[in-house]
Amino acid sequence: MIVDIVIPLTLVLVLIILFFILKRYRLNKIKETEYLQTIRELNILNEYASSLNIILNKEEVFDIIVEKIKELLKAEKSAIILVDDDRVVEFYTSLGPTGECKFELGGTLKKVIKEVTTIRSDDISKEKGFNGFPPQHPEIKNVLIVPILLRSEPIGIMIAADKKNSSGRFTHKDEDLLLNLAFHAAYAIEKVNLYEEVMKKASTDGLTGLFNHRTFQERLKEEIDRAKRFGHPLALLMMDIDRFKNFNDAFGHLVGDEMLKNIADIIKKGIRSIDIAARYGGEEFTVILPEINLEGALVVAERIRKRVEAFKMSLDGRSVGVTISIGVATFPEDASTRELLIDRADKALYFAKRTGRNRVCSFREELNSEIYRY
Repeated sequence: MIVDIVIPLTLVLVLIILFFILKRYRLNKIKETEYLQTIRELNILNEYASSLNIILNKEEVFDIIVEKIKELLKAEKSAIILVDDDRVVEFYTSLGPTGECKFELGGTLKKVIKEVTTIRSDDISKEKGFNGFPPQHPEIKNVLIVPILLRSEPIGIMIAADKKNSSGRFTHKDEDLLLNLAFHAAYAIEKVNLYEEVMKKASTDGLTGLFNHRTFQERLKEEIDRAKRFGHPLALLMMDIDRFKNFNDAFGHLVGDEMLKNIADIIKKGIRSIDIAARYGGEEFTVILPEINLEGALVVAERIRKRVEAFKMSLDGRSVGVTISIGVATFPEDASTRELLIDRADKALYFAKRTGRNRVCSFREELNSEIYRY
């Protein structure tokens, strides 16, 4: 009788013990999984922070940020957007830079900046204030958007889109992780911006904002090397303001400096984004024209000459202006080295000076002239 009671009770007790053992095992496995997940996340964050500390190239910094967003949050897509006065100034996605997507910030994105809030949505298209995507934008459904704060001021936003897990939803934990990424990103971006500003000051002329003489020499060497490698033409313009000493003597150096800044602006507006304009020294300027032959260079030079001639400054109720002489030489037709190219563009410039000023002359014209022979 007692045996009949003890055996069932023993079995029940064994089952209860097994239940608690299994439960404890499952809990331990869950904790182990969570522990390993936490270690993974910390490793990614440490690697992320370390990388951002040593890189000074903005595009490389953006590339690390968007890749780590995807890796840490297990997202299919990611993006970072920097803003200034509600205008997008940088837009970089996991697909690469999107320079054409600079726009006025509005709708959902503006809300994140203005209210310094986060948005976690299972379907962004249903969010209040969502303005829709531009044509051919990749399809996105669930998103997590957080502000990037630098000393409590919003400077941009981070976006993770399309969670890869089975639920397809971002969690509160994901939000904390993305905010952590944004914290590190803010100081990395500030560091890169400061570095770029220092490098810009070191490479540009303080008065005109054009490249300085040292940078011009470096860039000309680079462009000649590139032209040699790909077999492309290259042209160099050397410019000098006509009788600028007389202008300074008549109106003073402050007015002269203002004129120099205006001439530099005319030059910048008269060339392509890939062209390289520099202040060579004093009242001399130079422009490197990659992949441009003599005929094209003469067109650019004449355009600049005409615009300088037409430009007038208002001074004490009257208009004052200057003219400019320009010499043109090309690689490889006129010169095979940097030094020779500068020398021959300079010879063409002074040929323009000797033959009347306010002219554009090429080295070949100077070479074939009667003046040169004498």
